[in-house]
Amino acid sequence: MSQHKRLRGLAFVAAGAVASTALVVGTAPAQSASPSTASAATGSFAWEISEQFDDHLSTHELADGATEDAAGVITFPAVSSVVDPATGAGTVQYDGAVKGTFVNAGNPFYWVKIEDPAVTVDAAGEGTITALVSAWNAAAMGSAEASTSPARVVVTTFDAATKWSTGSIAATPDWAGVLPADSPQATALGITAGRPVDGKSFAPTFLGQITSGVRAHFYWTTGSDKKAPAAFTASYANVAKSVTTTATYAKQSVSFAVEGKGFLPTDGNPGDDGVYVGLAPAGGLPATGSQTDMDKFVAAQWVPASAIKANAFSTTLTAGADKLEKGTAYALYTWRAHGHSTTSQDTQTAVSLDWSKLTAKAKVTAKVKKKVTTAKAGKLAVAVKGGSLTPAGKVKVTLKKGKVAKKRSATLKNGKAVVKLPKLQAGKWKVKVAFTSADDVYTNGTKALKLKVKKAKKAKAKK
Repeated sequence: MSQHKRLRGLAFVAAGAVASTALVVGTAPAQSASPSTASAATGSFAWEISEQFDDHLSTHELADGATEDAAGVITFPAVSSVVDPATGAGTVQYDGAVKGTFVNAGNPFYWVKIEDPAVTVDAAGEGTITALVSAWNAAAMGSAEASTSPARVVVTTFDAATKWSTGSIAATPDWAGVLPADSPQATALGITAGRPVDGKSFAPTFLGQITSGVRAHFYWTTGSDKKAPAAFTASYANVAKSVTTTATYAKQSVSFAVEGKGFLPTDGNPGDDGVYVGLAPAGGLPATGSQTDMDKFVAAQWVPASAIKANAFSTTLTAGADKLEKGTAYALYTWRAHGHSTTSQDTQTAVSLDWSKLTAKAKVTAKVKKKVTTAKAGKLAVAVKGGSLTPAGKVKVTLKKGKVAKKRSATLKNGKAVVKLPKLQAGKWKVKVAFTSADDVYTNGTKALKLKVKKAKKAKAKK
């Protein structure tokens, strides 16, 4: 595509220069439709930006993973991609920042900062490099001090016939014919008549985002082409999402140490902030739209965006046996926090539970609380322990003496029950206390004891 046609994609907006804000002269051209789901990615974007940026704005400050080699090439690590595998069209987002400053006699005079570049190619092979751009210049040579706040703009454009189909792009950005001299854009930018010579320039949107005191270093006037945007190489490879987990058991609980790879801190939507990790029955991610829905998870943890480093995270979920059901298949789920704006972070990973390590052996104790006689009923205090959770269920008391048997029962409350015993014949009775657990948190249990029943004394007759 010719430069003049490409420039028509940059909607011109005339605006006056303001010292503390950028001069708006265009917006990024619309790109062809591509998949809306982002993938974590590895790879790099290597760009000197320009020879002028390297040896004139030569004091470089690097941040957020950007590196620089001896030749002045800045390398930005890949973060994510949204690329259509059928057409090769899409965007790869990179991380990192470089701030190039011109310093003279120890004093900074102006700087330009480029952060988080992205390389986009549409289905026709027309590409753009965008970035968060900001700039500053000191008050000097008749110019007032000025600065701009970071804003994403098109820095330069290029052609890439193969697009992202091979996973890499090597191209030289456009230079000649980008910004015709005396065009409305050039005039709005305050560029002297007759310049840029041959229309050689970075994208007008980039020039509008940097201050007037540094603008001339990014379009051609005279001399060599050292101001031209340098050739670049960009690459990416999607990182498949994976979740691994290790289970450890304590008294009637299980903890899952979860490791996630290939996850994105955000998809760029309002409210996006990391991911949730939850434990729930297998079969598909349950509804997550309300607190009531969230309460249905056996356990859940929020992993904020700040905790996702290099597309990886780790967290731990702990579930008590009383929240689980024996025989039910469970899975670990991940999804985008907070509003589940996309399904890009949805995963389901099956987990297995060892119920032999979750079920506690019931220890039943029984003690006569009120003695039984041949004339009066009694009471038996029963308690069930053995684990960290409170037992639930019923206790059944069977009393035997020869062929005579009596049965009584009660329901546990807070792990205890008082069983009412009937009046019994005098003599020795065998007592069996049987606990039946209401769930799989405890095993069933029994306790045997002996009970000696005495004949009630006759009341003395009154004289």
